[in-house]
Amino acid sequence: MPVLAWAPAGLAAPQPSAPQTLRLEDGAELWTIPYPAIQQFIADGTFADQRLRQLVTRSGWPEDQLRLALAKPYGVELVPLARFLYSPAGVAFLQQQTRAFRPLKSQRRDLRVEGLRAAILRNAQGGTLSAMGILQQLPTDFVVELGGVGVARCSSLPCTNPQQCRSVLSWLVFLPACLQAAAMNSADPPVSR
Repeated sequence: MPVLAWAPAGLAAPQPSAPQTLRLEDGAELWTIPYPAIQQFIADGTFADQRLRQLVTRSGWPEDQLRLALAKPYGVELVPLARFLYSPAGVAFLQQQTRAFRPLKSQRRDLRVEGLRAAILRNAQGGTLSAMGILQQLPTDFVVELGGVGVARCSSLPCTNPQQCRSVLSWLVFLPACLQAAAMNSADPPVSR
């Protein structure tokens, strides 16, 4: 039985709209960074978008480390990952991880948790997760609000630069590693014979 069958009706197989973009809200300003610009940065370190350059500069990470981290695949088993994401602890994790996010188009229901969960599970279907893979699977354009509560990095590792603790790109690069760890912790214990 496919894991996505556990999703609420209408969310089991979200289809990402193309072309997708990373949207960032900074006060009254709305930035739009196309995914191909992020992919180009990951591939060769060049910038086709000045807003992306600003985001990278504000991340607190050396560019080469950031490029590797955005593309790094994390092996993950789909069933334990889904088990975690639908558990009370997983829902709390998703709520915390999406507190600075909102869908670009207003909706009557708050679908941040469901949207991120769907993106994670779609990306994990091949047995790996990556930051860019999750981003590309979002079922709609999400806006990251740079002011206010800010993004919540899931890792408690110390930051060598204070910007690393609060940047959007840090949040994004730590997300698949945290999900991998959570999935491993929710895997069924081995059956003794």
